[in-house]
Amino acid sequence: MTEAALTICLCEPADAPRIVPLLQAQVAASGRQAPDPDALEALVHALLVSQFSDFLLAEVGERALGVLQINYRLSTWEVVPYAAIEDFYLAPELRGRGFGIRMLDYACARAEARGSRFVQAAAHPDDRAARRLYEEFGFTAMPRTIWRRDLSAECEEAAEES
Repeated sequence: MTEAALTICLCEPADAPRIVPLLQAQVAASGRQAPDPDALEALVHALLVSQFSDFLLAEVGERALGVLQINYRLSTWEVVPYAAIEDFYLAPELRGRGFGIRMLDYACARAEARGSRFVQAAAHPDDRAARRLYEEFGFTAMPRTIWRRDLSAECEEAAEES
């Protein structure tokens, strides 16, 4: 496969069914159970319609082999709009060939065109390939840890009653 054979396109809401298998592959590769494809497709469609997120597809011919989701946010610390790479997946046959750099370049240009002042991305500490890719593209590691708490149905019900 040559680099010229890869195209990157900005997705429209009608592209949601093409995005879902790649997001499911990303989740499965992390060892977690992939979400329901119908629910995921509805969510991706809603994100694209709302323009809360952009999705990029990397395609070789008619095959979608990579996806990158960009969320758009507002920073209260810096009082500027910014972008966050939420999901970034390349099929194994595309990795290590410069395609990730091409997708990041497109994503950063798109975020800048939408008024973002910076782009942030998260990577698992053990994912050396992702860390190398971000460093190569000029991202700087920030000294923070992301914390998460799953909410039980009881917490959700209490919040709804409030």
